Amino acid sequence: MKVLVVGSGGRDHAIAWKFSQSPRVKKVYVAHGNAGISRIAECVDARTIEEMADFAEKEKVDLTFVGPENPLSSGIVDLFTSRGLPIVGPDQRTSRLESSKCDTKVLLRDLGIPVADFAIFDDPDKARDYVRSVGYPVVVKADGLAAGKGSLVCDTVEDAEEAIHLLMEKRIFGDAGKRVDIEKRLYGRELSFFCFTDGYTVLPMVAAQDYKRARDNDEGKNTGGMGSYSPHPWLTDELSEKIMARVARPLIEGIREKYEMLYKGVLYLGLMLVEEEGDITPYVLEINIRLGDPEAQVILPRLKTDLVDISEAIIEGRLRDISLEWDPAYRLCLIAVSGRCKGKKGWYKGYPDRYRIGVPIYGLEKVDPSCLVFHSGTGFDSDGRLITTGGRVFGIVSRGETLQEAREIAYREMKKVSFEGMYYRSDIGLQ
Repeated sequence: MKVLVVGSGGRDHAIAWKFSQSPRVKKVYVAHGNAGISRIAECVDARTIEEMADFAEKEKVDLTFVGPENPLSSGIVDLFTSRGLPIVGPDQRTSRLESSKCDTKVLLRDLGIPVADFAIFDDPDKARDYVRSVGYPVVVKADGLAAGKGSLVCDTVEDAEEAIHLLMEKRIFGDAGKRVDIEKRLYGRELSFFCFTDGYTVLPMVAAQDYKRARDNDEGKNTGGMGSYSPHPWLTDELSEKIMARVARPLIEGIREKYEMLYKGVLYLGLMLVEEEGDITPYVLEINIRLGDPEAQVILPRLKTDLVDISEAIIEGRLRDISLEWDPAYRLCLIAVSGRCKGKKGWYKGYPDRYRIGVPIYGLEKVDPSCLVFHSGTGFDSDGRLITTGGRVFGIVSRGETLQEAREIAYREMKKVSFEGMYYRSDIGLQ
């Protein structure tokens, strides 16, 4: 079987690696990949969804799996399906669940799924009037796609006004900030909850604890993710079933029956678990239409069931026949990013702010083979040297019988690697 993975980040490297482990797969292609991915798969220079479909047709690809949200929101599933090419992921209309936070909040409220009090604005002055009037802290969210960084958590009215200015007037995330969702800030435990679904059956995956803030102790700006580990420290079977009953199954059933949207692929629920009157309510903060990054890097190595079997069952609508098996051992992913570093025109603050690229990377070959290294932003220079090409550069994924063991291994191995300005958090996996 030939498999095409769409993507070029750490999550997509993990997906390609997982397919490469399958005895059913003889060839893995990745469009368009990165330097690390090129060592386990053939990277294809297909950048548009049309080029990807043309390649899949030409090479007679048996299965395509989409990693990031942008191709899904651009209609890659609709295009592939129209050409008879098997592909895993929601279609363009269903992808609005991620590409429009505003429309999704209205949909969730209409389906009776728990969401925070919210209001939607396309006028920054009216948005400012609103945050001055509500009397509680808010979160201001860009409506469109913003690489996981479009939610600005505000402590004060002044913070909220600044967030409105940045998103709607300064347009730091471009047209994603044309509209904003302003919602009441919730306090509780945040959880990323992942499922496979074929539009009828919903199978929960194991969960991962991730770290979004740039600095230790969850300080600094939001990032795409600085690390993760799995199993999750406090997600019980009882709580998982409550999320399935209150959110996951009503969502998949509700959009199918009320909106005629058949969701096929990976469902990612961003939740805040709030204690109310002695019970836990799972409020939906956001919906994503794909695996998380860096959650995929610790979830997929624990998955014992063949991802090909799961993918085919999703496409063919027979996920009910699949039973997921998981390795109980811990995985911890530690992300190295492009940090503070000096350039020709002064200092770069480092990811998630402006960062330098093209910096040589040393020592990855010294990392213990028991660890997985998933590349996020790497390439080769004209001399064939491994260099940085992004803010998040790579992640080391370790395995341990305990979280502490996995943590010690990951940090030990990360010390073997270096590049100018390299930074990573020191508290990933500390409970």
